Amino acid sequence: MELELAPQVKQALSNRWETVYRSQLHYLVTWNTRGRRPVLKDRHIDALKQLVRNACDERDYELVDVLAGPDHVHVLFGLRPAQSVASAVREMKGRTSMALMTQYPELRVWLRGNLVWDERYAVETVSTQRIEALRERLAHTHRGLLDAESPHDWAQAS
Repeated sequence: MELELAPQVKQALSNRWETVYRSQLHYLVTWNTRGRRPVLKDRHIDALKQLVRNACDERDYELVDVLAGPDHVHVLFGLRPAQSVASAVREMKGRTSMALMTQYPELRVWLRGNLVWDERYAVETVSTQRIEALRERLAHTHRGLLDAESPHDWAQAS
């Protein structure tokens, strides 16, 4: 049985409802290219970042940061307690893999197959107090990756 409220009461209550959740869980997810081959170039990384942003926007995940190197990806994002980290990672990896293969067919050759990502991934929970420190650490790590030269450039092989 549904409770009928007077129109004035409904109007007064409609402005007072808040979201059901008040907490958010933050995760740092890392995954690698298949075989950990360093095939991601700047154009791939830019497209990958945009694809992850789009997936997070569509699924209502709070994207904090996304960084990628030649052979791996870091995504720092927040989920509501009712959302599953495994589903979020599956969504991001699946979407990015399909889109990158379609947009950049050279990846199929460089990785010798139809898969961009390794099937494994690592998940780390991140407290709200550690988010900024983690972002700085990741940015510092990736700045070091950009400065160092790759010992073996897979892209030049093709």
